[in-house]
Amino acid sequence: MLLAWMLAMAIDRATFKTEPFLQDIAAIYTIRDGLPSNVCSGIGLAEEGVIVQTDAGRAVLKGDRWQPTQSSLPAPLVASGKLVWEGREIAPPDKRAYRFAFTDHRQRLFAFCEGELMKELYRRDGEDWVLVSINDHRNRFYDDNFLCAAADPAGFVWIGTRDGLLMADGDGWWKTFRGEDGVPIKEVRCIAVGPNGDVWIGSSDGAARLRNGRWSFFWGRRWMPGNDVRSIAIDSSGVAYLATEGGVARIESRPMTLQQKADHYEAITAARHNRNGYVTVCEFENADDPSKFKIEASDNDGLWTALYCAAQSYRYAVTGDPTAKSLAQKSMRAIRDLERLTGISGFPARSVIRKDETNYFQSHGEWHESPVDPNYIWKGDTSSDELDGHFYVLGVYHDLVADDREKSELQALVRRIIDHLLSNNYRLIDKDGKPTRWAIFDPESINDDPIWEEERGLNSLSMLSYLLTAHHMTGDPKYRAEYEKLIHKHRYLLNAIHQKALAPFEINHSDDELAWLGYYRVGLSEKAPAYRKIWMMSLERSWQIERPERSPFTNFIFGAITGQACDVEASVRTLQEWPWDLRDWAAKNSHRADVTVANGPGRFGEKQSVVPVSYAERAVMQWNGNPYRLDGGGSGKREHDGAAFLLPYWMGRYYKIIE
Repeated sequence: MLLAWMLAMAIDRATFKTEPFLQDIAAIYTIRDGLPSNVCSGIGLAEEGVIVQTDAGRAVLKGDRWQPTQSSLPAPLVASGKLVWEGREIAPPDKRAYRFAFTDHRQRLFAFCEGELMKELYRRDGEDWVLVSINDHRNRFYDDNFLCAAADPAGFVWIGTRDGLLMADGDGWWKTFRGEDGVPIKEVRCIAVGPNGDVWIGSSDGAARLRNGRWSFFWGRRWMPGNDVRSIAIDSSGVAYLATEGGVARIESRPMTLQQKADHYEAITAARHNRNGYVTVCEFENADDPSKFKIEASDNDGLWTALYCAAQSYRYAVTGDPTAKSLAQKSMRAIRDLERLTGISGFPARSVIRKDETNYFQSHGEWHESPVDPNYIWKGDTSSDELDGHFYVLGVYHDLVADDREKSELQALVRRIIDHLLSNNYRLIDKDGKPTRWAIFDPESINDDPIWEEERGLNSLSMLSYLLTAHHMTGDPKYRAEYEKLIHKHRYLLNAIHQKALAPFEINHSDDELAWLGYYRVGLSEKAPAYRKIWMMSLERSWQIERPERSPFTNFIFGAITGQACDVEASVRTLQEWPWDLRDWAAKNSHRADVTVANGPGRFGEKQSVVPVSYAERAVMQWNGNPYRLDGGGSGKREHDGAAFLLPYWMGRYYKIIE
């Protein structure tokens, strides 16, 4: 009956049909790929191909390798202070010196010149130079130190300055573009216009591209081998080549569907992130060699594996693909082992390791020998994060994948976990007989202990969602009765209304992820109008706070629960922006001209933006990360699995929010 209601609700909602989009994918070239030197000063297109100038000579790109060449880059119009055009040298305007020159699509010649006091742009008219004056004073420019220029096919001239970008028609009409207009770069040192209309600009600290009215920013090793962008060339297919102090970047925009992108993440996860069913991050010996890696036996194997298992469950429900079912089954067996191997009924470990494993690294914390199987060790001090993941995926897998035998086994598992909590005053009791640090849900702590005030709303939501999951899976009325007891005697439902903590409390994005796992179950299972209206108050409040983040994870859960519009276009944009490369390359955005830095730092002291920047421009993250964080990441030696994309994508497909 529940599944019928869920499907009927999904059918009532208009489904958003996703279209192919352009996925940015970078290739990095250094001396390992044949460059004479990593220090590049210029790049351009010639008959022979793409040619780069380095401080140790020139090279041409042949396939994926660079080879030495005697061919030259296209000669600049101005060299050694002289301008040569159409085979003859042209004198500069009176008492002026050339800085650079260029032509537009109409073959008009422009030169930027400077004198003792003035810096001005001139246009060649017959045998004379004509000053390009300022005819439109509404958009006059203020920085007359032009650094570079290029013309586009529409007849406009793009000029880089120390203070943003200028656009001109060559006849005296100008338009300025700065940070407040969306331009990420303040000092524009090089510029190129592609045949597809793209405008690329480079600076000493990153590059940017204008496409279809929207600027994108490129910084760090995800995109380039160096951030000092000295020259840009764009080929006939729109592929950009950027010469930097650290090598050459090739940035391609490849037509792609979200399904193809999901396939890419499936391949990454299968190749490097699945440790006997446990799915989490891996680390490389060398960031440029993904063949040598180890998977982390992490602090939260139960949570991360639960998200991946849920993604495969939705995928199987949508496609019927036996591979998806097999992957979901493998991860569910691993999740069940977390409880089985501790030897403590209803107590799941954070992680387990088989002693004969080799391709892993062990996280910090307390590890114990398994009393059930001496071939394993398990990690204790299990947190509420693990329980949130367990109860979420147990319900999803039970409904979408499990056969009758598995359902019976999962019902027994959920009984053991929830009964462990109920028999221990809503706490997880570890091997030492003491409660774990974070799995605390008892009314005395939640309602009366100031230490737990900040977690009151979330932990109330979590405990109520556990009970609804147990009731949903087993049908046992005692769990519904316990749910109502916590609501009426201990005010847990009232606590949950404001579960999303705001200032002066710490803004904890990890708690946000956990809360939405709980919302999923209560939103699907609670039909009683008196309770549901209060749950919807809590849900709506949390969603409105988090809407600016453009998270398909929260948006699609909101849509699945309510059947209402859920910012699907913004969510699809996030999926499109999700980094193709999941290595933790450093990202930096706090220096951008178009970013407003928030007054206060984040939870870990990090700089934050007022509005989140593109997911393609920040360090790779999961849904427990801070989407307002501007700078972060690392050396690229750590790679995330694909579940952060796969879960909302397949959930959206299952609930017919997207197709």
